[in-house]
Amino acid sequence: MEYQGIIITGTSGAGKSTIAQKLYEKYEIFQRVPAVTTRKPREDDERNIYNYLDENEFGKLDRDNKLLIHAEYRGEKYGITVETFEDVFNTNKIPVLVLTPESSKQLDDEGMEYRKFLIIFLDSPDEVLDNRLTQRRGEISNKVISQRDADRKYKDQIWEKPNNYIYVIKNSDDVMPDEVAQLICDLWEYIHVGGLLTKRLIELMTQCGMLLENADLSKIGGASYDLSLGDAYWQDGEKKILDQRNSFIKLKPGDYVIVSSREIANFPKDIAGRFDLTVSLFCQGIILSNGPQVDPGFNGRLFCLLFNTSNGTITLKRGQHYTTLEFIKLLKPTIPYSGKYQGKTDIIDYLPKPAEPSAIVKLKKDVDGLKSAKWWERTLPLILSLLAIVASIGLGVFLYLITINK
Repeated sequence: MEYQGIIITGTSGAGKSTIAQKLYEKYEIFQRVPAVTTRKPREDDERNIYNYLDENEFGKLDRDNKLLIHAEYRGEKYGITVETFEDVFNTNKIPVLVLTPESSKQLDDEGMEYRKFLIIFLDSPDEVLDNRLTQRRGEISNKVISQRDADRKYKDQIWEKPNNYIYVIKNSDDVMPDEVAQLICDLWEYIHVGGLLTKRLIELMTQCGMLLENADLSKIGGASYDLSLGDAYWQDGEKKILDQRNSFIKLKPGDYVIVSSREIANFPKDIAGRFDLTVSLFCQGIILSNGPQVDPGFNGRLFCLLFNTSNGTITLKRGQHYTTLEFIKLLKPTIPYSGKYQGKTDIIDYLPKPAEPSAIVKLKKDVDGLKSAKWWERTLPLILSLLAIVASIGLGVFLYLITINK
């Protein structure tokens, strides 16, 4: 089934109307579908976006089954008529529906049987939302906070449904509306396309809170991202931390270390990832020994095990580029990752039991211990072993003689 439009929804104050306006102003293929509501007009309302009705008029539309959606938000009724939606759709425009999460949920429950939509959920950090709403309405009430929590629960519910296309965009103050609009346009254009993400998409998605957090945009390549070595690592059976005074990890021959990325993955449900070691580290004798797959929908820090196969000590520096991450777009969304590592950022959470030093390192320590021991400490075990062998042979001969004399 083809997707028939875009739903822009999200928390109050996240900029739904602003982004929608920028989208259809910048790209002529999009057109916003007008809505009906019982709430009073606001000064910041766009022209021709709402048809303001009284309770009786809205109720008649509902009773006559002329509403595609009908829902309440903070005590006011909102809806979109079937007629206005069809008018936009029949002009070969992409309908854009700006809805509250509760309205979107109703459409998802009742309308998805014959219509499918790309869902854009806009959100921002709480302090950003509070500041915007304070400027618009004054003091933030407990009702507003409760509604925000309910809106985010809706997002989580839609996220868990495998066939729903939903992207969560963080529309913070440091993100330009043009960038968000461009990303939404690209997401629509590539809705049925799979393959590696290009530099432009990686940049836009990262700026809008997807793919990677704590990312450095200068490390984005033509179709990949250069991961940086994080501060936490596991070596010799204990967790250690890199800082300005201790900025290096030393790997002796045969030793291994579990390292973390500085960046935190935040993948949409139609994006998978794969990372591999840099060529420079590989040529030095380092190998990456765990699976490099990142599942769609995964959120958390990335960890990997590095093993030194060379004969010399190799040094890793805090923040250095150690692996390269590629992003693969799926042909359609799938069941997002929901395993035990979801949302985990501490290396301890990834270890089923304390990881001991490698057997090769233990053997090397034993050999080094023998080299430094005194001559009688080194030869005594050998002498005892030889005496044991001689005693065993003698006992065998003795038993054999007894047997043949019988």
